[in-house]
Amino acid sequence: MIDAKIIDGDVATDFGARFCEISGTDALFQRAIVCMTVPRGSFIYDRELGAGMCAQNSAAKRELSFDEALAKYENTSVRVTGITGSAAEVLVTIDGESREMEVQSYGDV
Repeated sequence: MIDAKIIDGDVATDFGARFCEISGTDALFQRAIVCMTVPRGSFIYDRELGAGMCAQNSAAKRELSFDEALAKYENTSVRVTGITGSAAEVLVTIDGESREMEVQSYGDV
């Protein structure tokens, strides 16, 4: 899998204004973050993409929402480890590799 690298919600470019690419496991983890970040139904080309709305301060409800957003991806799981303001700290595991990440909502895409 090859994808354009996203940094702070924007597509990253190099000095020549070309898109920076990521592949392999990095691309899979980026896909997971996108799935958990955007509101379900906001992406016009795939209305099933994204996480549903949930209580901002409930780690258990957020984890259920994130699990649902990642359900179609094999060998992928998420665990919410903390909530800080509008962000959730999560531990995402894909094919046995785990990474700690922060998930924030940027709104519609």
